[in-house]
Amino acid sequence: DLISQFIGENKYLCLSGGTILNSVMTGKIWDWFPQLHGIYIPPVPYDAGLAIGNIQYIVHHINSIPREKYNDNITPYLGKTYSKNDIQSAINAHSDKLKSVIVEDEIVVKLLTEKNIISVFNNGSESGRRALGNRSILADPRFIETKDLINEKVKHRQSFRPFAPSILRDKVKDWFERDVDSPYMQFVIKFKDESKSKVPAVVHFDGTARLQTVTENDNEWYYNFIRKFDTITGVPIVLNTSFNDREPIVETPVHAINCFLKTNIDYLYFSQFNILLSKK
Repeated sequence: DLISQFIGENKYLCLSGGTILNSVMTGKIWDWFPQLHGIYIPPVPYDAGLAIGNIQYIVHHINSIPREKYNDNITPYLGKTYSKNDIQSAINAHSDKLKSVIVEDEIVVKLLTEKNIISVFNNGSESGRRALGNRSILADPRFIETKDLINEKVKHRQSFRPFAPSILRDKVKDWFERDVDSPYMQFVIKFKDESKSKVPAVVHFDGTARLQTVTENDNEWYYNFIRKFDTITGVPIVLNTSFNDREPIVETPVHAINCFLKTNIDYLYFSQFNILLSKK
């Protein structure tokens, strides 16, 4: 009722504010207003995003600098990028506990299909509440036991709390009832009936999921990693949850290694430099 006062016959809707993190509600907006062609929610819609919004206001409205146009979406990966030396120094500090090898992505994909839980650290960290592939824990969604395995090894969350599917954007229409952009995990959408049984680890009790749609422009490494998983399994989806254990999402290589060592995560992959860590 509140939205209908403003939306009229408009076909595009932009939403912000902390309430908009309620992805179940935002997913229902598509059904409430079938005339909509698009719903945009920024990656940081809550109070922390005010700083970004203030800068945008000054740049575009006060200084009259034209808005930039983006291929697909504005990047949420605004964190610092760490060098190979930063990563190697963090590894060396725990050389007695860690085994390090250089591998191609295909090896990591294969490890994923063997029911291993793999944390990934890639370029700059995400701005916003959701891990989107740069500070994520990944797993194979095809096995019902994957969810319990992650909770046992690292997340220690209540059993009813779901994990998210990251899906290739061009495959959404084949797996979900609604073909939407959801690059920052903004919407909970229903799986198609024939798809649910293929990825039980990421399906909510009501057949829905809070999906992340991934394009090559958004995150080239993550997109190609999922594509390689799809090539092997026929499933263009990986389970994605934030890289942390009852603490803030990891930021630095030191944070990543500390979290890895104190949990039962099987591998830690610094994908930018193809460095794969396991425990000795």
